[in-house]
Formats: sequence, C-alpha cells, structure tokens
Amino acid sequence: MEPLRWLEIAEGVSCPAAVASGERRVTLFARGAGGELLVFEREQGAWSEPRSLGVPLARTEGGGFPTMPVDWPIAACATGPAEIQLLARGPEGELVHGTLRGSEWGGFECVGLPADQVGATAVPMGLASAPTACSRGSGKMDVFAVESSGRLLHSEWDGAEFAEFELLGTVVIGERIEPVRGPISACGCGVRAMAIAARGALGDLLIKWWDGAKWTPFASLGFAAAPDPVYPAVDFSVPIASAPVACGGGSTRLDVFARGQAGDLLHKWWDGKDWSPFESLGHPRSGADGTPTAFTGVSLACVWGKFQIDVFARAADGKLYNASSKGTWDHERPAPEETGARLISGRSPDPLR
Repeated sequence: MEPLRWLEIAEGVSCPAAVASGERRVTLFARGAGGELLVFEREQGAWSEPRSLGVPLARTEGGGFPTMPVDWPIAACATGPAEIQLLARGPEGELVHGTLRGSEWGGFECVGLPADQVGATAVPMGLASAPTACSRGSGKMDVFAVESSGRLLHSEWDGAEFAEFELLGTVVIGERIEPVRGPISACGCGVRAMAIAARGALGDLLIKWWDGAKWTPFASLGFAAAPDPVYPAVDFSVPIASAPVACGGGSTRLDVFARGQAGDLLHKWWDGKDWSPFESLGHPRSGADGTPTAFTGVSLACVWGKFQIDVFARAADGKLYNASSKGTWDHERPAPEETGARLISGRSPDPLR
C-alpha cells in the first residue's frame, strides 16, 4: 500500500495559521471562500466542521462597532489553555489584536501604529506585512513585524497591554546590508530562546536568534539544492521560492518549511547541535489519477504539539493539505472511518455560526 504523506483536509480556504491548543489538539484558522475567518479543530485525529468568526473587522479606539478592515494573513499564538491570540495588520499598517477564549470571540481591536521616537517627536511606522508572534510563558506573547523601511520590530504583550515597539534593525551579513522582507515567522524554543525566520533578497533562508539574553544578527543558512540538469549527480544551489514558516519543539528543536522551486515543500531543522540539509516533502497528489500538484508557496503554517509536528500548505488545486510527523512523514494509508479524515469545505453555511 502506498504510504500517506499529504492528506486533504479542506477546500476553498487559504492563509492558514495553526496552534497547539491542548494535548493532542490543533486549532487551525483560515480564510474562507467568502473572506470570513474560519476555525477548525483536530482532536483524536478528526477535524471538526468549520466555525465562522465572521469577516474580520477591527474596532478603533472609542468606537462601538467594527470600523476597520483587517488584512490577511492573520497570525495565531496560544498563550494558555483554550486561549489563543490573533494578530493582523490594518489597512494603514496598524497592529490589530483579538483573543479567542474557548468559543468566546470578542473581535479585533486596533492597537495602533508603532512609532519611532525622533527627539521629542513620535514618528509613526506602518507595518509593511503581517505580524507574527510566539509565547514563552502562560499569558505572555512576543510580537514581531517589519515596518515600512524594512526594519524588524518587536513588542511584548503581558496579557493586558503591548509594550512600545523596539527596533531590531535590518539584515547585516558581512558587507551585505538589506531590509528585512516580510512575511516573517517567529517561534519559541522553550522558555528562553526565540527564532525569527525570513527569506533573504537572494532567496536564502535567514535566521535571527534570541538566546535569553541578547539577539544575534541575522545569519544565512544558505539555499536549497537541486540536481544539475546536465550532471544529475551534482547538486547546485537554488533559492527558496516562498517566505519560510517556523515552529519550535521543546527547548532545542526548530523546524522551518518553505516552498521549493519545483512547487514541493522543503523542510530544514535544528536539532540542538546542527542544521540539517533541506529535504523535500514532495507534492500532494490530486484527482483520481493522483497527479502531483504544486504548492502555491503563499499559504503555509506549521505547529509543534506535544506528540507530533504538523505542516499545512495550500496547493494549486485550491485544497489545503496537511502532513504530520512523529519521527517519519510517511504513514500507511488508513481507511477514512479510522481517522475521521474528510475533505471539509471552506464555505460556511452560516456566517454567524
């Protein structure tokens, strides 16, 4: 029996964001076909039907009704049992934030524009791309974003308020100086370390590291490899074709995923001592004939739970696929009734459900 690697889990959705929301539970957020924010939950291997949180809008200060549209993608960060923080960008580069507690959703609030203090003047800095976040402790969150001139921003959320954003600079590698290019991805590795993953201007994978006391500069982890078309036994370097997504497991594990030039999904990881080479997780197979289908490279998400790592990616056939690993990405293909696996439509029958 052919091993199973990629499983179809939804169609008509994009912009996934995933969090480990409990033991053996994953909560997945995605943009539905009508632009609404959908929530899926997987428990005991089975996915729930989507629940809609409505079209995302943010309230501004002093307003009693949603007044500001929210840009996609939306980031998700679990900060406690049944508590998930959602973050996004407003139309003028504002930071917007909302909290999902169990099934209670209060909507997004506009936090405002970050500001750079120049003398006695606060100069607004609009976010150039979607924010990202990770949590190193219950009820706390670190938020990162790229401002309009390409500098990396960082703020801490203590459960009630956001601290003023601090500037973490641009990409400086030797004589190479360039802006940080969003989207970026942040993940925590234990209670101390954090990592920021980004795609460099050359298409290489960039990592910036917080060791619990200080930030390192961005470092290049190089490129993916592909066989030379003339001499297949020889590999040559190729750029990654999308911004990366990253997730951490325990205090040492860090996994990074990105789209490859051939439309496959690439995987690279840090085991606490060394970085692996890029490996290809291949393509999903679509249709009755099992034709390989390329990933789009725009809609990616990954999450480390207590028992396994999951990666989610949208393919060119409009379906969202999931691969899981508990040490291997290949599994025997089970019957659908054994796993509860089924293809879920991204069209919610009731937008207020």
